[in-house]
Amino acid sequence: MKNILLKLALVVVLLLCAAALASCGANTNDPYAPPTGMISATDEKADFCLFVPDEWQIDYSTAAAGAYYSASDPSSVSVLAWDLDYTDTSVDEWWQTNVNEVGVVFDNINVESEENITMSEVYGKKYIYTASLGNFNYKIMQAACIKGSTVYLFTYTSVPENYDTHLEDVAEMLQFFVIK
Repeated sequence: MKNILLKLALVVVLLLCAAALASCGANTNDPYAPPTGMISATDEKADFCLFVPDEWQIDYSTAAAGAYYSASDPSSVSVLAWDLDYTDTSVDEWWQTNVNEVGVVFDNINVESEENITMSEVYGKKYIYTASLGNFNYKIMQAACIKGSTVYLFTYTSVPENYDTHLEDVAEMLQFFVIK
């Protein structure tokens, strides 16, 4: 009987040690760790974190943090951050400048919707619009917020027929977006 109890106690101790070691791999105290099922698309030097579902492909070809869905469906997301010239610029004022700059690149811009949102607990705006570039049509969502003197711009771009396919992923990306 004594031998059985000793073996049982040893098994319990081993299971507790295994559980403790397994938990060491997941740093749940790191506020910048990717949520389950997502990967970081951001350089650790950035002052924000963009997390994308792990089936998305990280795009290292630009200076922006970003990812695209696949080679056959190049729907993409990106985040840019930059300092504004004036610290009292509102998101609405910034949008007027942004839409003018977008108009330099794209034609036939048609804003479909505008709504208030929060990004990393900061008030912002989300705009959805269609635009064309040459013979190609796109549907674009831009979500922006201003913290201090920095504007953070999240952009989701897709061809119109694939746009709705990724909205759940994009909503999750915005939900877990973090400004450090």
